Amino acid sequence: MSHRFWNICGGLLLSCVLWVGCDERPWISGKADPKEENNYRQAEAYQRMNQYPRAVEYYQRALDVNPRNADAHLGLGIIHSDSAKLPEYGFAYYHLRRYIVLSGRTNDLIVNQLIRATGLRLAELHADTIGKIQTQGQLEQMRRENDELRKSVVSLSNQLYSASSRVAPSALVASSPTNATIAAPTRAPSTVPKAIAPPARLAPRAVEPRKPSTPKTYTLKSGDTLAKIAKAQGITLQQLQAANPSVDNRKLKPGVEIRIP
Repeated sequence: MSHRFWNICGGLLLSCVLWVGCDERPWISGKADPKEENNYRQAEAYQRMNQYPRAVEYYQRALDVNPRNADAHLGLGIIHSDSAKLPEYGFAYYHLRRYIVLSGRTNDLIVNQLIRATGLRLAELHADTIGKIQTQGQLEQMRRENDELRKSVVSLSNQLYSASSRVAPSALVASSPTNATIAAPTRAPSTVPKAIAPPARLAPRAVEPRKPSTPKTYTLKSGDTLAKIAKAQGITLQQLQAANPSVDNRKLKPGVEIRIP
């Protein structure tokens, strides 16, 4: 009985091993070229015949078999990016980017240009939607700010009401202007200036006549010169010569009087 049991277990184990080995997908494990996969080859054939919906269907089947099939992503990206075929720019942008990531060909100039063109076209088609989303976001932010302001006003009003309710009624009556004693208004001092008497006019002071000054003279001595005399008198030589035009500086005689201006 035990021998038969172990034979059955061994058979089941062998069947499981064979089933797992047969079910292995060689395109995922890298043992086969993804381009040789049957769905991918049929997709290429439909694309060459311009049957793009069928090509998209089989490219998608190829990705179901092997999600890392970079060439299937490339085929889908090219078909979706062509506006004359299937204008699905969102799918085109996604599949082209997946092709770059899976293939590692980051320097593929043609694919990179196609990605940029697809992204620009996608932005153009959805510019209105993007603007509406941004406007909606701004409106939501304004609503939130208004709600916060409303809450702040309500809270401040409640605080003021609580503070006023704690004040005693007698204090409110005493502070009421209707019950307070109204003092008689004091008369403000007059700010009108008094008339100022004009100052008395002073009598003009008599000007005394200036007495003519007597001319000053100097008696020449031996060895005097006009320059020496002018310096001693504190005047210039020219002033002394102008006051004595008839005196010759080279012929000064002792005892002669000259005028000192």
